[in-house]
Amino acid sequence: MEIKKQEPHKPNIGRLVRHIETSGYFNTYRRYAYTNYDISHALKVIEAIGKSRNRKFVIDEENRFAYENFIKWCHGDTTMQALDPLTGNMKKGNIKSGIYIAGNTGSGKSWCLEIMLAYVQALNFQIKFTDERTPSPLYWYIVRADDICEQFARSGDISNYKKRLIIGIQDFGQEPKETLYMGNRLNVLQQLVEYRGDRADEITLITSNLRISSETLKGRYGDRVQSRLAEMCNYFEIKGRDRRIL
Repeated sequence: MEIKKQEPHKPNIGRLVRHIETSGYFNTYRRYAYTNYDISHALKVIEAIGKSRNRKFVIDEENRFAYENFIKWCHGDTTMQALDPLTGNMKKGNIKSGIYIAGNTGSGKSWCLEIMLAYVQALNFQIKFTDERTPSPLYWYIVRADDICEQFARSGDISNYKKRLIIGIQDFGQEPKETLYMGNRLNVLQQLVEYRGDRADEITLITSNLRISSETLKGRYGDRVQSRLAEMCNYFEIKGRDRRIL
């Protein structure tokens, strides 16, 4: 029997790279640097935006670190810092990662996402994802964690939240642990975070009463989610009592 020698298969390199990029295995978006700014002035702008909503809003020692470094993240400023979610020590931040803000009830975590969204929209910051020909506005769609669960309960589908390029999830940890759809029970936010944590072409911003390092978070979502959150987000804390009763 004669065996014909065949040339080795040589897949198209460009096609393979494009497939890998569209699969989200590596960082596939471009952050732009808007570093010609003054951080002190930017903090004053943020405070003014906050006061336009509630005159009692103030930047102080309990929230300054979070706002200052969120500003730097928005500007694509690589001098930004974050907290180590395990030790609480300051470390170098990553402008290509998302943001996780932990704090007590009423400390202003949700406001932070909303105020910073107003800031980036006012200054028209841009971001460019791989499948886009031109940059698009840096914008995050904000949704409560329990609203995501309610959508699953109605339709059994959360694919729109999985596929959003940038999303801000409010009150992570306050939603039902399991949600029922057609007899199937699912820890909806666990599945969502695991999915988005495995992709490097999406950005996730989260506010929560739970610290990433907490046993409550680990017990509710598992160590896989805990590890993903530490990898995919810059970690901030806003400290202090309930500002809504001041």
